[in-house]
Parts: sequence; C-alpha cells; structure tokens
Amino acid sequence: MKKEFRIAAIQMKSSMGDTKLNLDKAIHNIEEANNQGAKIVCLPELFYSGYHLEKEGFMNTAETQDGHMFRTLSKIAKDKSMFIIAPYPEKTSIPGMIYNSSLFIGDKGELIGNMRKVYLWGNEKLLFREGNKFPVFNTSLGKVGILICYDAEFPEPFRIMAWKGAELIFVPSVWSIGAKPRWDIDLTGGALYNLLYTVGVNTIDNGACGTSKVVSPTGDVLVQASNDKEEIIYSDVNMQNVIQARTKIPYINDFKLETFGVGAFEDY
Repeated sequence: MKKEFRIAAIQMKSSMGDTKLNLDKAIHNIEEANNQGAKIVCLPELFYSGYHLEKEGFMNTAETQDGHMFRTLSKIAKDKSMFIIAPYPEKTSIPGMIYNSSLFIGDKGELIGNMRKVYLWGNEKLLFREGNKFPVFNTSLGKVGILICYDAEFPEPFRIMAWKGAELIFVPSVWSIGAKPRWDIDLTGGALYNLLYTVGVNTIDNGACGTSKVVSPTGDVLVQASNDKEEIIYSDVNMQNVIQARTKIPYINDFKLETFGVGAFEDY
C-alpha cells in the first residue's frame, strides 16, 4: 500500500445535458491534476450530465457502467496511472430504472467499483432509484469509500464504511448555499468521529456553495476551495495519519458494536 500520495478535488461546473462538453472539461482537469502529481481525482456529483435536469434529460444522458464515459476515462486512468472517481446517471438493463451513481476507476484502467447513491434528496426520489449498499474498495492506496452528497448527512454511512476498513471517503456533491453549514459539519464530523480522511467535491453556481475541501482524520481542514470559482484543490495525504489519529483518539477501539445490533455491522 502506498502510504503517501496526492489527492485532487475537481470543483467544476457542468453544462446541463451536454455530456461531451462536460467530459472534455473533466479530461482537461484530470490531465492538469496529473501534471500536478495527483494520484487520485474526484469529480462532482452527476458531473457527466449536470444535476438540474428533468427525468427525460437524465434518461437521455444515462450510461451503463461500461459505457462511453467509462471507456474514455479508463484509457486516461491507465495511461496516466491514476485513480478516477466519476459520478454519472447510471442506466440499467431495465428501461426507466436509473441510479445516481459514481464509477471508481483504477490506475490500470479497471472498474474497481460502482457506488449508487442510497439517500436521495427531495425531487431526486422521482428521478432515480435508491441504492442500498455502502461498499469500501480495497486499492493500492488504501481502503476507499464513496458517499454521494445526501449520503453524508447521516452519521451511519461514515461509521459503516469505517467499520469496513475505510481510511479515505470521497463525497462528490451538488451541495446548496443554504445547507453550507451542514456541509462543513458533516465533512469534518465524518472525518473526526471515524478518524479518517474525507474529501468533499462540490460544484458551483445554480445555488451550489462550492468550498470543496479535504479534511484530516482529526477533523482539521487541510485545504478548501472558493465558493464561486472552478478550480482544483490538492492535498498530500498519508494513510499513516489514520493510524496515528486512532492511536491518539480511541473512538474506533472503544466503539461498542454489540450495543447497536445493526445489520450493516454484523459481518465486521
């Protein structure tokens, strides 16, 4: 496992329904992040389609896990030897059934996993089907989780992932200005209470609050983006800091799993 590496959070604005433009912009940003030494990059929620679409718009832009977006980014990930987290509307084999999802592409171009948003906010319930799992992906960088926007408003997903071994959790989002205080609290709380890194990756405009950030396992904000500009923020992280935090603060060791009886924890 590589203990120290650079993270890039790509805070970009998407054009609604224009997947080509959005993918081209993402590729430009990914290549820039690679030039700056980033080993893993994350894009905002539904960057590929844009967030503010009606049902038909998402149906028209949805792709399968092995679709054009994956094939394009897979080649880049392999060529650049980097990991890419790419949120998109996911088409299934059942017409009309789509998910708000995120691909996790490995540095050899392989599909490591696909996260489906579990908690749908507001009108999203009319547009997407809910996911039902909080997977953690084992990589050469460490164990990585993905929570999509509203998933991070609940403390349990962070804890479930921590109990599955997560050391680093990405939160691709379209997070509103009105909810910015919760954005700050959820990301720092998720990091501190579970003693792991969190990376919030937001968009701008259309009411979004920007301020993408990387938070340390002790709840310190390591770097933060502006609230209104497209930009890439970077942070060098070291997985040994997770061990150091858990040595100093015994939350994980002292957590009494047997008092909860929660099914999500039963196998861990």
